[in-house]
Amino acid sequence: MKYLRLVFLIAFYFSCSKPLQFSVQGYFFVSNPDEAMAQAENPLVLAALKGVVEGIVNTNPGQILEYIHKKDGAIIDAKIFVTYSQVATALVNHESQLYRVLWDDKYWRETAPKDNIRSYQRIFSSAGDIKIGIFYYSASECELRLDFKNRPPMGILGNPIFRKRDGRWYLMNFF
Repeated sequence: MKYLRLVFLIAFYFSCSKPLQFSVQGYFFVSNPDEAMAQAENPLVLAALKGVVEGIVNTNPGQILEYIHKKDGAIIDAKIFVTYSQVATALVNHESQLYRVLWDDKYWRETAPKDNIRSYQRIFSSAGDIKIGIFYYSASECELRLDFKNRPPMGILGNPIFRKRDGRWYLMNFF
């Protein structure tokens, strides 16, 4: 009986989830415009974001870690840079704020003052089409504004910032 219930819940979850579609809505320059750079980098930035979001949707910390620079680390909890190993620990520690923000709907139901604050996993799973505005601060740093076609309540979702290191885009600041 428990097995059938689990199969039903999994089937229900996947039937309600919309496949994620990513597209660049526009790109902008905060510093000097560089059209050639943007044309070359837009697909790479989009691929990095897609990898992070798919890691969140699939509860796959390892996939997210592929987009954290091993030397630079990342900013979590909107505070300061933490090391790669601290990010790795936070992604699997059920008590960490990062884990809760990404995956713990139960925590938000019990503690959030509003009903529309949900885990990023739930937000992305129901988003469907995600349109991205890329704001280049420089050739190696950009902020992404996410716009969801179906406009699910975004709760506490912020804009991620990516930084290019060693020819690759890495998540510098979580959502």
